[in-house]
Amino acid sequence: METVALIVMIVVVCLVLAWVFMRFRERERERALRREKLESVAEGHREMAEAHAGSLEGLREQALDHRQAAVDHTRKAEALEGRIEQKERQAAFHEDRAVETQHEREQV
Repeated sequence: METVALIVMIVVVCLVLAWVFMRFRERERERALRREKLESVAEGHREMAEAHAGSLEGLREQALDHRQAAVDHTRKAEALEGRIEQKERQAAFHEDRAVETQHEREQV
């Protein structure tokens, strides 16, 4: 009877060990699959990051061009405003001269 009990215990231990080993292998397979999936997702994100980085350079160049154009437009606007002020002064001067001349004419 002791021999049968010993054999049953050995078989039970072997079955438990086999189950533990199979479960361990199954978990390792699941982990490997998960790692592969995550690596694939990470690679997709890397590709998207590279694509965005590539477009960033173009956008930076466009922004710089527009900023430079804005500086040029500001400079031109300031020059035009200066001319406007000059023309206003000239128009006011000539208007004053016209009034003085008209007044002088009326007195002659």
